[in-house]
Amino acid sequence: MHRIAVACVLAFATGVRAQTAGAADSPPPAAAPLLLEDAVTQALQKNFAISIQRLPVEQARDSVIVSQAQFFPTFNLSSEKTVYKDATQSFISSGYTEAQTSTASIADTVITGATLTANYNLERQFTNPAVELLNPAYLGTVSINVTQPLLQGAGTDYNGAAVDRARLGVRIASLNLKSAVLTVIYNTQTAYYNLLFAREQYKVGQDTLKLAQELLDENTVKRRTGVLTDLDVLQAKVGVATARSQLITFEQTVRNSEDALLQDLGERQFRNAVGAVDFPAIGDTDVSFDLSYKLARDNGPSLAIVDAMIEQFKLDALKAKRDSLPALAVNGGLGYNSAQDDYYAAASHLWNGNGYNWQAGFTLSIPWGMAANRALYRQAMANVRSEQLTAEQTDQQLTVQVRSAVRAVQSNLESVRAATEEADLSEKQYELQKAELDAGLATSYDVLQAQNQLESARVGELQARVNLRVAIADLRFLEGSSLDEYHVNLK
Repeated sequence: MHRIAVACVLAFATGVRAQTAGAADSPPPAAAPLLLEDAVTQALQKNFAISIQRLPVEQARDSVIVSQAQFFPTFNLSSEKTVYKDATQSFISSGYTEAQTSTASIADTVITGATLTANYNLERQFTNPAVELLNPAYLGTVSINVTQPLLQGAGTDYNGAAVDRARLGVRIASLNLKSAVLTVIYNTQTAYYNLLFAREQYKVGQDTLKLAQELLDENTVKRRTGVLTDLDVLQAKVGVATARSQLITFEQTVRNSEDALLQDLGERQFRNAVGAVDFPAIGDTDVSFDLSYKLARDNGPSLAIVDAMIEQFKLDALKAKRDSLPALAVNGGLGYNSAQDDYYAAASHLWNGNGYNWQAGFTLSIPWGMAANRALYRQAMANVRSEQLTAEQTDQQLTVQVRSAVRAVQSNLESVRAATEEADLSEKQYELQKAELDAGLATSYDVLQAQNQLESARVGELQARVNLRVAIADLRFLEGSSLDEYHVNLK
């Protein structure tokens, strides 16, 4: 069975040799080096998630204008001519009336909830037979009317709630955009590091294949001189086949990682090659929970979004509470009118003429039991309490996430040191094992084992370095400080 397995491995190695020769011997097409800062900049410019998230911000700003429009005055201008003739069976001429009316008015709702209406009217009346002293008569009228609610619908806080809610909507949309930007930065960093790891892992695989091939060449020569056996050559061939097979997997990982990064960069055709990538400088790694948690609360969008939603629900509760009161409103109006024999006189004598009118009153409306409005108020308060609990839960989750992220940075710092030391020791162990093989004190199998351990240690060191940078990126994402790191201004 052992010989059959070895034969299968050798057959597989022979079959894939032609496929992997190009991959093992030639690097990917050359392209301009890609720095992490440049990758983040391009992602922020072209990433679909950010482009999509900008639209709700614009919509929210328009919602503010829509909510403010209720306090914009409305102007009206109209003109109308009417003619009326009575049908009659008598010998007297039938009645005939002709009227031409032009009206200008303005209506407005103010922040207190009051509605204001001002009207200016000019009218020409002609009758036949004449029944008035002035025929035709020119009538001018000006009036103003005010209605002010005192309970339901009253107050600047009540009537401004819609505008305040819309402004909070802008804040929420902007915070969601901030969250999207932070996420894109984090995803781009992660994709960049993953590609960096994949390419470095591919290089390690190339070195492993090179060492395996050198061992095979040496063992083949030594077999001819009688120093080694056929088993040593066979074991070396298995090492070459294993290294080639592993290299195929590493190359696939590289291609997939390149596509993942190009996707974050907003690439659509996936035709552009990704240039050389390299480990960026880490910077300050002295982290603490207290500082990171404060930054996360002050700069992070998650808690701020919940707080803004609480304020929105409080505005809804305020309106619901005011709506549970009876509807009581006072109203009043004042007008002047004049009748003259031409339009100019009717307009000019309007304010000092003898004609005037005024009215004052109130209206009271009480729905039976007010049950529906009170139920709506209870629902609104339940929404406030629910969102407040959500805020506490979000804060708890943020605390756990920051604690975990801080620990991840600290532990990965130690992991990098340990992995580097392990890689150095594994290299020395391989060199010693190779020297013992040359001296006849070890077998090819021992050398292959040391070689595999060296490859694993080198990959482990790469993974530790990547994990450290991903952990730092995760902490900066929670803190919201990656915006400052890449000089992103969302205003």
